[in-house]
Amino acid sequence: MEQLLQNIIFPQSSELEGDYKLFYLGGRSIYEMEQKKLHLADSTVTDFCSYMNSFSLIKWKEYTAVGSVRLTLGLSGRGQVELVGYHLNVHSPVRRTFGLYDFDFTDKKELEIPFPENEEMVIGFEIRAISHVTVYGGAWYGTYDPKQKKDVILSVATTTMKKEDFITRNMASLKREILDADDDMKEHFYIHVVDNGRTLDAEAMSSWHLTVHPNKNTGGSGGYARGMIEAMEQDPPATHVLLMDDDVTIQPESIRRTYQLLSFLRDEYKDSFISGAMLLYEEMRLQYEDVGAIRDACTLTTLKGIFDMTEKRNLLRNEEEACGYGHRYAGWWYCCIPTHMIREKGLPLPLFIRFDDVEFGLRCKPKFVTMNGICIWHMGFAGKYNLAMDRYQMCRNPLVVDAVGSMPGTVNAPDYVRKAFRSELLKFNYNAAELILRAFKDFLRGPEFFQIDQGEEIIKENVQKNEKYQPMNGWPDIEVNFDEILEDFDRKPLETFWYRLTFNGQRLWPFRAPKRGMIPVFFSDVYQPGRYVGHDAMLAVNVDNRTAVERHMDKNKYRSLKKEWDQAYRYYRRNRASIVKSYRDAQPYLVSVEFWKKYLEI
Repeated sequence: MEQLLQNIIFPQSSELEGDYKLFYLGGRSIYEMEQKKLHLADSTVTDFCSYMNSFSLIKWKEYTAVGSVRLTLGLSGRGQVELVGYHLNVHSPVRRTFGLYDFDFTDKKELEIPFPENEEMVIGFEIRAISHVTVYGGAWYGTYDPKQKKDVILSVATTTMKKEDFITRNMASLKREILDADDDMKEHFYIHVVDNGRTLDAEAMSSWHLTVHPNKNTGGSGGYARGMIEAMEQDPPATHVLLMDDDVTIQPESIRRTYQLLSFLRDEYKDSFISGAMLLYEEMRLQYEDVGAIRDACTLTTLKGIFDMTEKRNLLRNEEEACGYGHRYAGWWYCCIPTHMIREKGLPLPLFIRFDDVEFGLRCKPKFVTMNGICIWHMGFAGKYNLAMDRYQMCRNPLVVDAVGSMPGTVNAPDYVRKAFRSELLKFNYNAAELILRAFKDFLRGPEFFQIDQGEEIIKENVQKNEKYQPMNGWPDIEVNFDEILEDFDRKPLETFWYRLTFNGQRLWPFRAPKRGMIPVFFSDVYQPGRYVGHDAMLAVNVDNRTAVERHMDKNKYRSLKKEWDQAYRYYRRNRASIVKSYRDAQPYLVSVEFWKKYLEI
């Protein structure tokens, strides 16, 4: 049997037209968005072996048992189609040609081209326009044994919180391009919008295979848990649930490709998560992450680094298997999960927000399926540092993940939190230290604390601790080099001794800061002891939006927080075994449908 696997697509928004090289390479052509027609000028060569339109032969062969491949193109005009393939020679792309096909069509006509058998990583095509050429689209087809096709019911679960513009636009796109289209997939496709803000008109927005669920504001973990439950209990039950952020830009074609992959996935990948890449909304050609990992230092990292996906070398490197860290997870901006894994491993932990996707990936330990063209665009995280999130949620939640047993044994979450608290005191960021202390003490309350719906209330309280940044022109006498603000200074041995002995001048009176005065420092959780040493004031600078806030030494505040921390940490060390046991005993209930239905009041 022959199956359509990928459509040839063009930018479906003005934002994406600015980065048209994700779709085709060469000079920018005129695209009629409503008619979906791309006009190529005569005497030009346009390369469609791009991020969105190349065919990842290496991945389709790895994940499915695809046989021969065929390309179809809707064309008019006179020109040539050249079949090409690429592989990497160490780090350099190597191009290979597979044939040249002439066409001369007065009106729109379909050109069908069988692709020769080959072992290239990625295959694609180029169009040489001899006259004006119009491209009406096209598709990649693959052949399979009919027995390989699986019955797939795919449900999207997206959680939104007062982001009506994004969610209505995305749902309208999916409805228009899939549910209302002449597409066999639509009978097997459902959408569940979990509205944590309860601001959407559920009755008006809901339609065939699209349901809006007003939900308590239980954060991302509660919203996705609700979406998972709805997907598993719909009629017919979903075989896979695709978790997707609300504030993203998506091409419906990514979901089509996900569905086709699932329909022919090899048995050894039946437990796998399909992890869609996150590309940056601010710079749409840049891929931020497709699979993430947790380092031994309890920090999160992307496995591949940031790639410019308009470069052929990165197109190929992205299709290589990432090596290195084994403790991996998929971000829930686009993550497709088999529902049998949810039934076996459970729902998310009730962490409200942050680290829930990390914990779920670490708990399930799946293989990860990735592919060029399966992606979303999301706002990047630069400049979004937020004490309420990054110092409370991102310290409390790893402690819970560690206690329930999902954290890798090489990761020491309590030590990470202890060092985070210490670093904030040393940089005089007492509000941040206070939030870390609260996170630690709330963790010590045990699993019963997380069975109470109070996540929204905690966030509102913690937001009051966020620093109030002001435009940089408020400090005309302080010179700030924005290009070097991330660099630390070297410390002399005596400075290091004094810094450690006095906790940067905050203890052992009458020791005083020898340098005094205000020093510019980087604003987030970056630790720069060489800058801090000897100063009694700091100017924390946000280089992304050119704002800053002052921090001043307060010995009384230091003593109060340090005393409270020491008491809590001593309690933890004495009772660690019983605390961990309480979390591990409670974990099966905390991820159960029974718990979540009670918690969500459904």
